Amino acid sequence: MKPASAILATSAFAITAFAIVEAGSLQPAAHAGGSSVGIGGTTMVTASSGKGPDTDPYETLFVVDNRSEMLMVYSVSAPPEQRLVLLGGASLPALFRAARGG
Repeated sequence: MKPASAILATSAFAITAFAIVEAGSLQPAAHAGGSSVGIGGTTMVTASSGKGPDTDPYETLFVVDNRSEMLMVYSVSAPPEQRLVLLGGASLPALFRAARGG
């Protein structure tokens, strides 16, 4: 991966992570459908993907594994299969190094 592409991808992941953190501080009625749970060093956060019907939008699942310091992003494939699909993943230290230009 070229350095410019890596920095752009890292920035996108970092901005998404910051948006999720900030969304958590909103009033419950101010956001729709997102939820989070943390169990044993793993944190999972869902957020609307912007796709799907208005009444039941599709969601994206962000998983942070604190032990392995990994961020993984999942989505549900389109009907009729509707399987959990890994969209991508990255090492958090590597993402932050790339974001700092290192």
